[in-house]
Amino acid sequence: MTTATLDRLTHLIHDKFGVALEVIAPDAPFASYELDSLTVAELMFEIDDAFHVTVPDHAATTVTTLRELAVLIDGLPPAASKA
Repeated sequence: MTTATLDRLTHLIHDKFGVALEVIAPDAPFASYELDSLTVAELMFEIDDAFHVTVPDHAATTVTTLRELAVLIDGLPPAASKA
């Protein structure tokens, strides 16, 4: 996992969902930011666009922290171009 990925995820959650930067921690569960399962699924779509990857559907229910999400993203291949 890269620090850059974690930083980008932190800012994505702040920008898209209004979570204060000072409360976002790499190992805190998404629920601590009051992100419900539907919002986490929306986050996965935002990540697809922001990182140009395709996050597996199961990630919305199996990945519970930013650190886990960063590790997953860093291991994904780039998404196929939508040309």
